[in-house]
Amino acid sequence: MIARKGIATIVFLGITLTLATPRLHGQSCQDEKGMADAMVKGVADVVDTVKKESQSDFESKFHQKSCLNKLTFAIGAVGEAVSCLEKAAADATSATAKDTESKLKDKLSEYKASLKAADDPKAAKQLIAGFDLSAGQVTAASTKQP
Repeated sequence: MIARKGIATIVFLGITLTLATPRLHGQSCQDEKGMADAMVKGVADVVDTVKKESQSDFESKFHQKSCLNKLTFAIGAVGEAVSCLEKAAADATSATAKDTESKLKDKLSEYKASLKAADDPKAAKQLIAGFDLSAGQVTAASTKQP
């Protein structure tokens, strides 16, 4: 009798956890997407600062290196969001969000590679000023699930 109740309880818990997992996993992706948003915003803030500052300020404040570091962190955070979305339930919202995040990661990776290749600080400043992250704020803000 006790063994039957134990088995029934385990089966019930297994079914409950299985049904709840996609929803819980989807909710946990909000954390990854939120972190990605924050990191991308950090890059966008550096880009805005570089657009407004003089060449000497750019060089003395090491904004080329700062931008490279922020891009590295943003790429990692967006990659985590993509990984989480890949593991999430295969619904249309997750697929669209994963595609959007993947494109953002590719864009950030291109920016990082081009900035890393820039040897001249003046060219690096111009390059950073040309980074377009206005459309890059496409993580958690536009893909939140109800």
